[in-house]
Amino acid sequence: MNREETNKINDDLLRPLLQTSGWFYVIVVLLGGIIVAGLGSWLYQMSRGLVVAGIKWPVYWAFYVTNFVFWIGISHAGTLISAILRLVNATWRRPVTRCAEVITVFALMIGAMFPIIHLGRPWLFFWLMPYPSERQIWPNFRSPLVWDFFAISTYLTGSNFCTHCLPKLYRSSQFGS
Repeated sequence: MNREETNKINDDLLRPLLQTSGWFYVIVVLLGGIIVAGLGSWLYQMSRGLVVAGIKWPVYWAFYVTNFVFWIGISHAGTLISAILRLVNATWRRPVTRCAEVITVFALMIGAMFPIIHLGRPWLFFWLMPYPSERQIWPNFRSPLVWDFFAISTYLTGSNFCTHCLPKLYRSSQFGS
């Protein structure tokens, strides 16, 4: 590719970022307002308790667990797409596989927010993680919140291993023999 073609491609790709219309700023302000409203609602929930989210007897899980399961399902979809494209060894697959892997990681991060929000005291989220301490205080392993932590960390480790380590091991064993 010569210099003119490279400059043309760069200009085409960067035009939406460098030349924005008024609608861009309207949408940014609107989405910023939604984020501020969400943070305000979360602060209101922390001050008034989880009852404002409808979490009271006999329904203790409802909204946050539903969102947690939804985002974990989205991350499973990203892993499935990535695995299928790697297995069939499609030549066009590389960008789509990378997008699917990014979807997996970001969906896991979004899903990990909901158990923390559900705690009611998010500044104590480290109580979900088993860590050695002098006081020998361990989390309640029967709690679903602790199992959410283990599910996310195990799934993130497993998907990272399957999408990055196994292909490298496979390629190194092919070249070695």
